[in-house]
Amino acid sequence: MAHGTSTVPGVAASPWQPQGLRRLARFKQRPGPFLVLADSISTAAHLAVALSSDLRQLMHSSWPGRTTLVFRARPGLPSCCYQHGAMAVRVDASPFVRDLAGLCGGLILSSSLNRRGAVTPPLTRKLRWRWQRHLAVLVPGEGGSGTPSAMLRIRGRRTRQLR
Repeated sequence: MAHGTSTVPGVAASPWQPQGLRRLARFKQRPGPFLVLADSISTAAHLAVALSSDLRQLMHSSWPGRTTLVFRARPGLPSCCYQHGAMAVRVDASPFVRDLAGLCGGLILSSSLNRRGAVTPPLTRKLRWRWQRHLAVLVPGEGGSGTPSAMLRIRGRRTRQLR
């Protein structure tokens, strides 16, 4: 499904729907990893292998918001969520995105609404029509800021900005 976020328009699938995951990978022209959008801080916190005080503090100071945190995650979601045992997670600033994740069991997998090597375009009616064969649902919503989220990698007590 195509959807708006507080950052850039996204394309998403439920992590529990194999057909949706295949469509997401086919649309993005890559197998993953994909961003995990959670409906709440508590849902996101349950994904972490270890919830250090630093990670907990970053979650509470950054979310809901436009910051993506990358941390070691528990197994249990599809492999397209992980890269070297880590997962990129955000509780988006948009209440709409959090509600959407809630409707999908608390989590959705998402990526920017662009094809490989392209800039993320605005989610216009013409673009929705052009991509409807790839996307099962085109969800109306805000267009976002047009700027990707900040991305921070947390390893123990070290935090590194990835973008």
